[in-house]
Amino acid sequence: MTSPQTAPCVPLGLTPSFGFGDRIGLATPGHIAAMRRSGSGIAPIFPQQSIREMSRTNRTAQQVMAEAIAAVAAAGWTDPVGADADHLKTPADVDVTAAAGFTFFTIDPSGDVDQQVDDYSESQLREKFESSRGVADWYEGYLGKTIELTTGTTISLSEEACMRAAVKYGAAIQSTIKLAAHIKQVQDDAGRAHEIELSVDETDQPTTLAEHYIIADQCLQAGINLVSLAPRFIGELEKGVDYKGDLDALETSLNDHAAIADLLGPYKLSLHSGSDKISMYAALARATKGRFHVKTAGTSYLEALRVVARHDEQLFRTLVRFARERYDVDKATYHVSATNEAVPAGDDLPIEQLEKLYLECWSDVPQGKGFTEPGRQILHCTFGSTLTHPEFGPAIRQVLENHPETYSEVLEDHFARHLDALQSGM
Repeated sequence: MTSPQTAPCVPLGLTPSFGFGDRIGLATPGHIAAMRRSGSGIAPIFPQQSIREMSRTNRTAQQVMAEAIAAVAAAGWTDPVGADADHLKTPADVDVTAAAGFTFFTIDPSGDVDQQVDDYSESQLREKFESSRGVADWYEGYLGKTIELTTGTTISLSEEACMRAAVKYGAAIQSTIKLAAHIKQVQDDAGRAHEIELSVDETDQPTTLAEHYIIADQCLQAGINLVSLAPRFIGELEKGVDYKGDLDALETSLNDHAAIADLLGPYKLSLHSGSDKISMYAALARATKGRFHVKTAGTSYLEALRVVARHDEQLFRTLVRFARERYDVDKATYHVSATNEAVPAGDDLPIEQLEKLYLECWSDVPQGKGFTEPGRQILHCTFGSTLTHPEFGPAIRQVLENHPETYSEVLEDHFARHLDALQSGM
């Protein structure tokens, strides 16, 4: 096993970067093949997994790191590699990932975010604000300010905007600063560098420009080494499918968010749930002038199931039936719109059609677009139940180990399309 001291993982700074999640531990060769094929100038993060994903797949931080780095060494990859400890919520999360050699720490304070703020009446907002003053002592310092962005947009920090930011994010900002201090202490004690990403994307409502400004400004004033911030963008960023929304409006919004990042930082804008969002990649790269991070995870698992479909038909059919049984329970923590009713079970379909129905092929989607079919979401959300199943998890792994060339081939094609789309906007 590769130790943290010898793992070639380093902070990537403001270099454009792409996170390759791997829920099984066998995807890194395909990720490397995609990087080499695209020649994109984008830095990779091969070891990447959230605490939630590790729990659902029964993997450890040490295992995630060791498997990725072993593949890096075997492939002879010598360019810089980052390592993302994703969706950290507690000091214990930090401790186990830091000990494994991770360098990029994604803080997720979503548990401290008031998700209902945008629906409060004025009287409700004022009542909530009064109880939030203890965690938002910065309120008076922003009240009444206006910020002129290079895009021509003006951010007005009105009373309402500041109160909503205080109620929605006051506790989250406070917990972020506290956890970031713990990360710094742990890494400093170990003599290792670190960088921090803040994730505020897991909310029902988009992050306003005023909220973005206040959140980032507070983090930077606290001395956080903020290299990346993931707002909740407008439109729908569902798991496993392409962006749903007005692309022109999105690009305007991206330009404004990028202008804030440039004004306060600079730091990167990060796109979470980034898998298969092909149609928005060029806009993200243009808006940020190449200062971005894109995070993917479940799409490599879906490509693993494509390998199963092509080499073990009966297993794939069984996995589809199992996913449909588990979906309504497992989708609870995900932002998805697919339903079992929207996708036929496909028991009577040839395997090629069943693969398209649940995984879709690039040839079936419009030029420049990613996947859109709901079948992908059903398989995506049930990864934990599938991989930890005493029969199905080992069976999937066995197929992948028996056919590494197929897995590498489908991943190379899949991710080269992602990287090429990003590069088209740089």
